[in-house]
Amino acid sequence: MRNSVLVFATVMTLFSSEVHSQQGDTQNENEFFIDFVGTANLQGSIAEVNEEVEGSAGLGVIYERYLGDRNNPLINSYDIESYINVASSVDQLDAITDSDGIVTNQRLFGSYVLNPISSKQSIFINSNVFLNPERDSNTFYDRVISQIISGVNFRVIASNSAWKLDNNIEKNLGVLSFRYGIFHEFLPDNKIRVNNRRKYSVYLGANLGWRIIVGDLSSDANQSIREQFLGTDDKNFSGTELTFGFRLNNIIAEFSMPSVGGSRRSDIEGLTDTQFLFSIRFIGGFSLKLNPDTNEN
Repeated sequence: MRNSVLVFATVMTLFSSEVHSQQGDTQNENEFFIDFVGTANLQGSIAEVNEEVEGSAGLGVIYERYLGDRNNPLINSYDIESYINVASSVDQLDAITDSDGIVTNQRLFGSYVLNPISSKQSIFINSNVFLNPERDSNTFYDRVISQIISGVNFRVIASNSAWKLDNNIEKNLGVLSFRYGIFHEFLPDNKIRVNNRRKYSVYLGANLGWRIIVGDLSSDANQSIREQFLGTDDKNFSGTELTFGFRLNNIIAEFSMPSVGGSRRSDIEGLTDTQFLFSIRFIGGFSLKLNPDTNEN
């Protein structure tokens, strides 16, 4: 059995900057905040001294902009969180086959396509745009729709992986997950922020989503191999995705219910029909406040 020790484990730093406008009674409007979060891991084997050391590192940036109610803008605030993980290797998924060569653990590959989260080579981008609930207008949007639609959400997830069928067949691929839609925020706008930074939330969203297989496995030459892994040669899957989540300070918990399918409408375990996804992510840490009026931190 291979033994490994964690030589360098989870290093996290967070820098935060805060800018205030200095225009009379609007000094709390038009602020932006930037956080940087970094992690790194280095693992080596103590059983085999000459074995190649595997390393991974990640960097995340969280940007938040608060516009306020000045001049009644359509957009009240928006935020973007993005994380990039880099490693010397990719995640590998191994197929289990029966005596006839049929893959019996297709759910493993279907689940990866549905939610391509990886701690090695991956990217995660999530953005929320909050509409201004106090916009002064008599249009149908402001009288009706603005009471239902609190904002718009965009999300992109992509990662690299290697799928192994047997000792002679191993294919590299990438999976791109993309969704966009609208959401309703149950908490009042003046209750979700502390010092103009979003801290609390209870939301319900409706989205359109896509999952796309790219890379070597998506080529026409590998069509039959792709069908062995998934039970279909489809590369694109789309459908709807309902979400519910809440935020408490720097912790976000989310439940998603994607319902996607390919053009051939094949049944793929872990991917098609309706699936449930649960996630919790941490988007904060130790902060350093920078004063723009001085050279001191």
